[in-house]
Amino acid sequence: MTWTKAPLGELLTYIGKGIAPAYTEDYNSNTSVMVLGQKCVRDQKVVYAEARFHNEVAKSFKPEKEVLVGDILVNATGVGSAGRVAQVVDIPSRKCITDGHVITLRASNRIDSIYLGYFVKTKQALIEQMAEGSTGQTEMNRTRLQNEILVTFPEDAEDQRAIAEIGLTFDRKIAVNTKLNGYLAA
Repeated sequence: MTWTKAPLGELLTYIGKGIAPAYTEDYNSNTSVMVLGQKCVRDQKVVYAEARFHNEVAKSFKPEKEVLVGDILVNATGVGSAGRVAQVVDIPSRKCITDGHVITLRASNRIDSIYLGYFVKTKQALIEQMAEGSTGQTEMNRTRLQNEILVTFPEDAEDQRAIAEIGLTFDRKIAVNTKLNGYLAA
C-alpha cells in the first residue's frame, strides 16, 4: 500500500459556512428545511434531534449549501464548541443545510469522503486549537484549517474505502450497543 500526504485544502471541492436562516416553527411544511447548528455537531456525530428549521420560501440558498452524505461539519465559533467535528454518513431524513456557525468540508474525488471524515475527526483536538479571537468570540480560521491539517492517505481509492468501512462498522456496532444499553437501563 502506497501512502501520500496533502494539505486538507487540496482534497476539498467545497469549504464554506452555512446561511443565516429564516427560522420557522412549521417543521411539517414542504417549505421547511432542516438546519444543523453547533448543537448538532457533538461527540463526533451529527445530532439531528437538535436541528431547527428554515423557511426556504422566505430565504433561498445556493444549492452547494445543501448537506450531502460524506460532508464533514466543523463548528466554526465559540469557546468550547469551535473545532468540534462530525460527518454526515447517512442520508438525512429531509433536505438539510447548516447555519453560519458551521463550516462544511466536501471531499474531492481524490480521496474517499468517509476516509477523510475519519481522518479529520482524529485531528479534532488540533482543529479546536485553531480557533482565534477574544474570549467567547473565537472563530475558526479556515485558512489554517486548509493549510495546516496534513492528511495522510493511501493512494489507492479501494484501500481508502476499505479503511473507511472498518470505521463505519465499528460506529454502527457502537450505535447498536448504545441503543441496547438504553433499553436495558429502561
